[in-house]
Amino acid sequence: MKWPLLIAGILGLTLLQTSAVPAFQVLGVDSNLLLVVLCCWVIVRGTEEGMVLVPLAGLLVGLFSFEELATSVAAFLPIIVIAALRPHFSVHSTFGWTLAVVVAATLTHFIITALALELTGSSNNWISAILDVLLPTVLVNFVLAIPLYWLIRWSLPRPRPLMGT
Repeated sequence: MKWPLLIAGILGLTLLQTSAVPAFQVLGVDSNLLLVVLCCWVIVRGTEEGMVLVPLAGLLVGLFSFEELATSVAAFLPIIVIAALRPHFSVHSTFGWTLAVVVAATLTHFIITALALELTGSSNNWISAILDVLLPTVLVNFVLAIPLYWLIRWSLPRPRPLMGT
């Protein structure tokens, strides 16, 4: 029963991200609510669910927005890779690691999207894009991650560890 609810939740968040979120700009940029929720979810719940939800979210964003399908999937996939790097760092706080993943995922999402635009023939002013889009988006997503992390952590039971691990 959990998977239909998770898929419905991602569908709802994707529809919200592609339709309503652009109407509420902060610092002149759209927050990436879907990216932040996915980052928090993967850290709190683990990569098993993230391996399904993150590509599905990228696929749905590609279907519901003007972003190319491959670009949207590729822009969301680093969330899983970045979250899985935790054992390689001595991070003691799940909350701090979540904020770091949100910042890194926002950076990689921007880079992948900007490179895809560049490869399709759009000319980007990289300095302007970094100053006017990337930095405010990182700040907005970082601030948005704080309440979303605690909301997800408190509302969901953590998965039990597997036997023998």
